[in-house]
Amino acid sequence: MKPWIWTILLLLGAQTAYADTAISETLVCRDNDPFVLCTQGCKDDDYNWKPKNSMQGTYTPVMPYCPWPSTGECCIGYVCFEPWTQTAFTAYFQYARICRKAHKEGKWVGEGKPEETPYDH
Repeated sequence: MKPWIWTILLLLGAQTAYADTAISETLVCRDNDPFVLCTQGCKDDDYNWKPKNSMQGTYTPVMPYCPWPSTGECCIGYVCFEPWTQTAFTAYFQYARICRKAHKEGKWVGEGKPEETPYDH
């Protein structure tokens, strides 16, 4: 086989491997804990949505907040909902992007609750 074909195959293989490489990203809630974000979402004032299926990136809206990601006015007919906080909005898109990259859904095996280990977050 010609040597240039091996070079092309090597470059294509390297490109595929590079595409699957994770790039570090700081999460906006839950003190940068992806397990808690993917299983529970944000908390307190930023609890505007909750994870439904982290492998698919789906969520369930939390009342009285907007049923879709929105930081602005959110009305359906004459019914208006509270807008999401900016943190909840950003966290949802991080959830949808990051949690789907897991190979399988994990279960917590540590001591105590995951959101309280090693401290409440």
